[in-house]
Amino acid sequence: MKNIQKLSLLLLSMLVFSCQENQDNELTHSDPTDPVVTITYKEKAKQTFDLIQQNYKINSSGLYLENFPKEVGDRQSSYLWSLDGLLAGVNQLKAIGYKDAVLNDSYTALDKYYDSQRLPSAYAAFPVQYSLDDRFYDDNAIIALELIEDYEITKNQASLDRAIKQVDFTMTGEDNKTGGGLYWVEQYRNKPESDLCNKAVCATAFTTTYLLKLYQHTKNEDYLLFAKRLYKWLNENTKDPVDNLFWNDIRVRDNYVNKTKWTYNSGAMITNNILLYEISKDQAYLNEAKAIASSTYRVFTRTVDGKLFFPEHDSWFNVCLFRGYLDLLRHDTNAQNYVNTFISNADYAWEKARNNHGLFYEDWAGIKPGRDKWLLQQAALVEIYGRIALLKGEKQL
Repeated sequence: MKNIQKLSLLLLSMLVFSCQENQDNELTHSDPTDPVVTITYKEKAKQTFDLIQQNYKINSSGLYLENFPKEVGDRQSSYLWSLDGLLAGVNQLKAIGYKDAVLNDSYTALDKYYDSQRLPSAYAAFPVQYSLDDRFYDDNAIIALELIEDYEITKNQASLDRAIKQVDFTMTGEDNKTGGGLYWVEQYRNKPESDLCNKAVCATAFTTTYLLKLYQHTKNEDYLLFAKRLYKWLNENTKDPVDNLFWNDIRVRDNYVNKTKWTYNSGAMITNNILLYEISKDQAYLNEAKAIASSTYRVFTRTVDGKLFFPEHDSWFNVCLFRGYLDLLRHDTNAQNYVNTFISNADYAWEKARNNHGLFYEDWAGIKPGRDKWLLQQAALVEIYGRIALLKGEKQL
């Protein structure tokens, strides 16, 4: 009888080990109410990244697909914007301690977008091996931010040097039309009759952010003066005085203001005010960050089945707002409420908002799949789970 009992225990142990091994190698759907089955945020970030590598990576070119499955009309690879979202996620994975060699692949892919044929050099919207596409000032500002963050995490001086080099291109995007600010697209800068010739809040706000960060690292006063000039234009020309949130752009030909509001523009301005507060210690900047954050939480959240959710569209935009909340949290404990709502949204998305490929819906409330095939939307989840892991002190050993 004892031998039978021992054999039974051995078989049970093998079964448990086998199940655990399968869980470690497959996408795990955890139940937060189950005390046995748990998964950390750092593991969620890595599993989401691995899913992107599995489905979006083009092995023949080292680039990534724009959509999975690939859609009719898709080009040879993703646009720069989608890759940038992946870079942000990769930075978080590095920050929480992952050292997999594959993490460098997205930065290797980034080099294929670098256009040195048109001066000043900058990143084009599409790999230059295929064509010389438009160069967006917002894309280049966002890339500069990722390069700076890579430097902060890895101490790779080449990343900081490349971000500094971006300033030459950025400077070509500013003139006195509409009172200042930065154009959205280089190619439309000299086509004032076009609807696409506009001064964009996204380009101007993210550029302000990377200039302020460059100032923190280099103490070059030119970066600070440039950033303050852009910050002043944003507040005087693109801020809604009613709710402190920011509009989208100003069309150059007639000064028409596009008053659409997106989470990422206001999120970037929360960060800009926090950076200026940390640089100057002027309380007015911190108060402004608090006011913008409070308004974003009121304006952009919605209630679904008794739970608060951020907008059902453009989840990468929403993650940019999350960045702003995290920056504010360094100086204002009241921001924890905003952060907690985002964490709740990300938890819900893990359980309730994925398609049959395991990819995430654009709507984290799980109602509308939206653009669930788009690389940018998937990359946003790598970033947010990574940032939550950092916030909670989770580190990969």
